[in-house]
Amino acid sequence: MSATPTFADISSKFSETTLDEIIQHSGGTKHTSYKFGEGGKKGDSYLSKVFRLCVYGVNEKDGKELEVNVIVKAMPDNLNRRRLFRSVDFFRNEIHFYTKVVPAIEAFQAARKPKNPFNEYPKCLASLCDGVNDFIALEDVGFRGYRAPNRQSYIPLDDALLTMRTLGRFHGVALAFNALDAPGFEKAAAALEETYYADRLRSWYMDFLKLAQNVARDAVTKSFPDTKYETLVNNFLQPQLYDDLIKLVSTRSKLSVFGHGDCWTPNFLTRYSSEGKPEAIIIIDFQLTRCSSLALDLTFFTYSCTSQQLREEHYEKLLRTYLESAQDLITDLGGDAEAIISWDTLQQELREFGRFGCGMGIESLPMSLIEDDEVADLDAIEEKAVLTDVWNITPFEQPEKRQRIAEMFKHAIDQGYIH
Repeated sequence: MSATPTFADISSKFSETTLDEIIQHSGGTKHTSYKFGEGGKKGDSYLSKVFRLCVYGVNEKDGKELEVNVIVKAMPDNLNRRRLFRSVDFFRNEIHFYTKVVPAIEAFQAARKPKNPFNEYPKCLASLCDGVNDFIALEDVGFRGYRAPNRQSYIPLDDALLTMRTLGRFHGVALAFNALDAPGFEKAAAALEETYYADRLRSWYMDFLKLAQNVARDAVTKSFPDTKYETLVNNFLQPQLYDDLIKLVSTRSKLSVFGHGDCWTPNFLTRYSSEGKPEAIIIIDFQLTRCSSLALDLTFFTYSCTSQQLREEHYEKLLRTYLESAQDLITDLGGDAEAIISWDTLQQELREFGRFGCGMGIESLPMSLIEDDEVADLDAIEEKAVLTDVWNITPFEQPEKRQRIAEMFKHAIDQGYIH
């Protein structure tokens, strides 16, 4: 990619007409000029290349001038990278989320007129989905003060509570939608596809899953030798784990929602007060979104982003914060919150689906714990490359990194999610 990007670096279908579309979605009528900003850094995204644009425009009716800051995600240039990371599938799923699910959510909320509607996501300003030239242009919320926490660090309690409140609202709108307009909910849900755990993806993922299982098994064996934790984790990390994960993502329940699917720290952009307190969160990156049990997102976030100490001291508080937030929005939308989701039904859902957080955590934790200089050169991927060539994870030498993986399992076992 050239030092100064061009439209062609984004997509052969990205043009000045796209800039007009961006301005029109932002309240103007046409663009007047634009400039590129800095792109992303190595390791920020496996699935796409990222551009930043500032688009200037005008509303010709009233003469008002606009300045719109945009993040554009586009398909990688390297066709081998596209193939290996299945960029086409992930782009299609995220674009369908923004063009089919989000409008359905917005229409549902507009009809119910809540005082505080769910809108904690970037606005989609333009997109194209043809399997070759795909791109999606989203509001750059960094200019509203939102930023990603460090992916290698534990999330502090205040941030964890705010994330749970935000997830509660994200799931709460879906729970209300399903309860009050089931046909509309199902039509929106049908736009999403499973991008990770499905029979058709078995050959793509299985060799990497074996590496992840090996890393997890090593961590637990060295952290909790000769304990029930070692025994139960070895039972969990069997060859049939992939089948269990397929079952978990595909089984519908009364608490099925539009799940995010990739609930780790960098996808919760946070705005902080001048005193450093977290004030608001915007959720980004919906490539893995699916219609599934809300427990999948909850346990993915809990096990990938929080410390064992925080879980032991505050896990119930996190869950109750989530529940209260979901119920508040359901009530605001005119639903019977307690009938739709209660403390007891939430606990039951976690017991049935909570082990998913460990199944996904054996990937997300090792990937978050690797150093930036250990990230592979994604644009050097060759034709015959497989996932393990790039994600060639091995057991960690550092006890604290092994402990973080092992403690995820300890908590899940202590909660009865794995038995």
